Amino acid sequence: MPRALIDTTVLFAAAYRRDSAHDTALPILRGIDDGSLPEAVVLDYVLAETLNGLTTHAGHDAAVDLLDRLEENARFHIESLSADALATGKALFRQYEPLSFVDACLIAYMQTEGLGYLYAFDDDFDVADDVYRLDTAMDPYEPD
Repeated sequence: MPRALIDTTVLFAAAYRRDSAHDTALPILRGIDDGSLPEAVVLDYVLAETLNGLTTHAGHDAAVDLLDRLEENARFHIESLSADALATGKALFRQYEPLSFVDACLIAYMQTEGLGYLYAFDDDFDVADDVYRLDTAMDPYEPD
């Protein structure tokens, strides 16, 4: 089954109704859920960022609700970095000033796992040539 990574910017916006990107993010999560979009890989770092942000802005119950939904949905896969991917992430973080450490680790995961697509609203990812950032609910694996 085709997969794409998902960034904190999309997960948080979909879960937090007051986020300015909520109306754009929600169809992405719904598309993953209903199978019209690829399955999603959620790095544990992204999960931590998202849950921490939700706890701060929407409360503990909202964060637990999202965690439960992700864990119960077979189309969302919570993954961790391998040692090689972590080493690559550290190198990318040092190389590209605009990238946060988590963003660098997302790119490293993509490179080491051979994934090319990432749902993200953060254009800092555009510094990496081999990352195809998707900011709408589109399926990159479907021919035009």
